[in-house]
Amino acid sequence: MVNTFNVPADGSIYAETIFERCRDLIGYQIWSGLQRSRLDAWVANFQTAEERYFAARVLDALIYRSDDQTIALLRHLLCRVVPDYARIGGLPASLRQVYYSLRDPKIDPRVRVVPVIPPGAPPTKSGPLIARHLKRALKISERWIIHPERVAHEVSSIDAVIFVDDFLGTGHQFGQFLADTGLSTYLTSSCFLYACLAGHKHGIDTLRRAFPDLHVATVENLDDSHAVFHAESGSFPDGVNSIETAKDFYYDLLDDRGITIVGQDRRGYGHLEIAYAFEHAVPDNSLPILWWDQSDSWNPLFDR
Repeated sequence: MVNTFNVPADGSIYAETIFERCRDLIGYQIWSGLQRSRLDAWVANFQTAEERYFAARVLDALIYRSDDQTIALLRHLLCRVVPDYARIGGLPASLRQVYYSLRDPKIDPRVRVVPVIPPGAPPTKSGPLIARHLKRALKISERWIIHPERVAHEVSSIDAVIFVDDFLGTGHQFGQFLADTGLSTYLTSSCFLYACLAGHKHGIDTLRRAFPDLHVATVENLDDSHAVFHAESGSFPDGVNSIETAKDFYYDLLDDRGITIVGQDRRGYGHLEIAYAFEHAVPDNSLPILWWDQSDSWNPLFDR
């Protein structure tokens, strides 16, 4: 491997400190659902001092959301984010107390919640899990949670539809979802709110351009400052390595370990180059070194 990436003074100490911190986060169940053995297997992918330092930088940038944190994000989405968005945007008043009204099975809140489950999606996708969290953890009445195919039947008799999703990356997936389900035809006549636990500015802007009548609200907002190889991220502040040398080193690492993604997606789908994961899944917008499972010479940290 061509090496233009160097370990700065005390870089090896920094790397071991980060690895131990991550083990502590697992041990204290802050990173619940992740096993120490899996972390250690992932770290073992990185063999040289330079590789281990690089791995530590990626882990230092990682945002991990456990199931408990995911539920907290969902609650905040419905308690604060959606009501505030509705109030500021002049959306139907029924959205302003939506968390509480959706918990009452007797009185129609005139709002329906739709987990984003694309046609034909397997039950292992995140949509069904989000639906379970809504029902079991948030106590949202099952009466008001509907499948996408029911929206057309109910939209004329309600005020708003909230499409709930865990992650908005490029926006392409939700745009395709609207097209595949035929729901895009209702945008001009209905109040559709796409509500996500985390969303990237790139995807938010893409959806707003493609669907001007669609409302988009997120709890966590990501942008270029979360891109590992972007100058705004500060991911390599050591004064020794530039963003470009780090990126070249990363590409060499992919080639050397048989991670055979081509083009800009080598830095995550849509080249968003983030390090973000939920306990239940990692977005494919995250760096593939976190989730790649198609090589015998690579142990993934997370499941896709």
